[in-house]
Amino acid sequence: MKYKMIACDFDDTLSDSLSFASEKNREAIAKYVACGGKFVLSTGRMISAIIPHAKYLGLHGEVIGYQGAVIADIDTGKFYNEETIPYESALKVAKKLDAEGVYYQIYVHDDYVIPAETPYAEEYAKYTFSPPIIAGMPLSEYIEKNGISPVKMLIITPPEKVDGYIAELSAEYGDEFLVNTSKKFVVEIIRGDVSKAKAVAALAAKYGIKREEIIAIGDSLNDVPMVEYAGLGVMVANASEKALKSADYVCPSCEDNGVAYVIENIALKD
Repeated sequence: MKYKMIACDFDDTLSDSLSFASEKNREAIAKYVACGGKFVLSTGRMISAIIPHAKYLGLHGEVIGYQGAVIADIDTGKFYNEETIPYESALKVAKKLDAEGVYYQIYVHDDYVIPAETPYAEEYAKYTFSPPIIAGMPLSEYIEKNGISPVKMLIITPPEKVDGYIAELSAEYGDEFLVNTSKKFVVEIIRGDVSKAKAVAALAAKYGIKREEIIAIGDSLNDVPMVEYAGLGVMVANASEKALKSADYVCPSCEDNGVAYVIENIALKD
């Protein structure tokens, strides 16, 4: 088998618009794994929010979360690594966002913290399997009070503001942070030297898998490093226009079981 590993995003790539993976995708993944392939979910989600889906798919071993900042075990939830944002860096961004009245959340180990209950928080809760910690204060104060180095910071905003936040924060902080998006209404902020690509490379090295033996599948800007790193970089047809530019190949959309198509027509054919 030419492609020994598939690294795959979850939301809007493997899952449909309702955040469920289809039975067709599930069956294709099972065939690939049965043939000796390693299928790795690589997502921006919290670990606790992706493990139930990984278990539904029948996967074992590692899962990549928080855009590559964490690699964890599916069966135990144990973190193998956790790349956090330094305290001073996180506090600096938090003070800026609080001063501007921007709604955002922070992630500490596998919990997420919100300043207060808001409609944004209620919308986000649909995508996670755990309740938030409610700080009851601006998050810059919470970070300072508790000396927190978060894994991730996430802005929830109307879709038309996403590109502006990415451009502004990237210009202001440069390589200190990686700022991108995973869904149309979020801006994700992680440490600048973290990416899905680095996490995939680390797992490939662990299992003796070469770069050219990897397929990566995604849909968003946070998938671009991983897709560009892989031997075959694939974007689903519903990917954002900017993300599509990084693809070697475009497969059917998430609603049309694009992941199953790649497995059946490429991974299991070579």
